[in-house]
Amino acid sequence: MQWGTQSKGGGGDNIFVDKAKIIDANITYGEKKNWQTYADDISIELTLDVGKDFNPTMYIGGKFKSDDVSGLIVGWGTAFKTKLFFDAIKRPISLDKTKTVAQTRLPEGANDIVKGNEFLRLTYKSTKTKADGSNRWKEWQETRSVDTNIDSFKKDFKNSVTNNWVKDFLAPGTSVPFDTDDTYADGMPL
Repeated sequence: MQWGTQSKGGGGDNIFVDKAKIIDANITYGEKKNWQTYADDISIELTLDVGKDFNPTMYIGGKFKSDDVSGLIVGWGTAFKTKLFFDAIKRPISLDKTKTVAQTRLPEGANDIVKGNEFLRLTYKSTKTKADGSNRWKEWQETRSVDTNIDSFKKDFKNSVTNNWVKDFLAPGTSVPFDTDDTYADGMPL
């Protein structure tokens, strides 16, 4: 016997929510990964314990919204996912709108502060397929606290699918044309 995980899954909806514990974190700024078209202003790469015999990695990143003239940050932009992550681990952060993107950094020691924290992560079945024809499972970059209602988290994801912010979700019963993409660099899809 072994301990199970807090995986709440599928029920045929191709969406799974697991509790993840952070083993390690690497926070970078403006660093373009090999699989990216452009660099995110902030990125967090996590190594996770999800109660399995392997430790998956998860990437969360985005760009801040900034004023074209002054260069000052005016909003979260796509980096809002990083705010959601810190909210999920109960370490809320706020933006300093008197700074530029290059000046914006998390408090000292943030890599170590996140270790050991837990959050909910959502994975979904993608329309993208592997060489063997099976569908890929991808992580949604949005996270929630462990006390979040699982159905509410799934509803937020489905809303993102409806709004076309998530474009590769495989809805149950959907037929997918061949879309094999096995291109990987540094463990991340291109």
